[in-house]
Amino acid sequence: MKMTNIGKAAAAGSFIAMTAVVGIFAAAVGERRDVSSRSSESSVTTNDNGSVSRVFTESTVTTNGNMVTERRRETRTNTDVDGNILETSTSEYAQSYPVGEVGLTPPASCDSGESRDDDDRKTEDSFLGLKFGEIYESTNFVSDTSEPTLLCAGFKPKKALAGFDDYFVYVTPKTHKVVKVYACAKEAVDPGAGGRHYLIEALEKRYNTWARLRDFFRPVYTFYIGCGRYVTAFLAGAPGRYETVLVAWDDALLTLAADETAEIRREARKAAAEKRRARVDDAADAF
Repeated sequence: MKMTNIGKAAAAGSFIAMTAVVGIFAAAVGERRDVSSRSSESSVTTNDNGSVSRVFTESTVTTNGNMVTERRRETRTNTDVDGNILETSTSEYAQSYPVGEVGLTPPASCDSGESRDDDDRKTEDSFLGLKFGEIYESTNFVSDTSEPTLLCAGFKPKKALAGFDDYFVYVTPKTHKVVKVYACAKEAVDPGAGGRHYLIEALEKRYNTWARLRDFFRPVYTFYIGCGRYVTAFLAGAPGRYETVLVAWDDALLTLAADETAEIRREARKAAAEKRRARVDDAADAF
C-alpha cells in the first residue's frame, strides 16, 4: 500500500476550518519586549452517521522580556442529526518558560575540536534509538509525496513514548541512510503537571539545549541538537491527522538524499536513452 504524506488524511464527511486573528499588539521598552498574540480556530465535521462534531480553539501567546506564556483552550461539541447535544468537553493548558541563552549549555559543534565521550555523542547523533546516517534495513519502503527525495517506512522504537501512536523513519533513496525520524500522536499528549510541557523539558534534558518557540499561534518548538541536526515539536494542532508530532532530521543527509535522487534520475534517463537507441537499431536492421 502506497503511503501518502503522513500530515494528510481523509476526514469523514465535510470539513470546514476558519482561523481568525483576534488581535496582535507589541510594545518595546528599553531591553524588554512585550508581545501578545491571540488566535481562534473553528472546525465542523459531519460524520458518516449524520452526527456533527464542532471544535473551537482559542490560543494566546504572550512574551515579556525573555519569558513566554502560552494558553490554549479547546471546546469540543458533538450533536446528533437533529441538533441535540450528545457530548461536550473542554480542555486547556498553560505553560510559562524562559527563552534565550539561559540555564543550559548548547552541545559542542561538530567541528569545534571539543572532545565528548561516547554517551554525549549518542545524544547528538540519534533520535528514538535510530542513529542519523546509519543504514536502515527494510523491505517496506514507500514513497511520500511530501518528501520526494526520501523513502519512508514505519518502525517500532525499543522504548515507545507515552501517548504516541505511529513512528516513521525516512532514508536516502539509494543508500538507505537515516535522515528523518517521526513520532506521531493522534491525540494531543497530556502536558503533565506543572508549567511547561514535559516533552519540552525531556528534549532539553536529553540534548542539553533549549527550546525555541517557532510559532506565536501554535505550540511549536525547535531544538538545535548539534552537528546540523534539529528536532521540531508540534505539541498540539499539528497539521493533518496527528495532533502531536516530533520530528528530528539531519541537514547534511537531506543534501545527500537530494544528490542521490539526482543521480537516480540521471541513471534512469541514461537507461531510457539506451533502450530507445537499441529499439531504433533493431527497427533499422528490420528495414
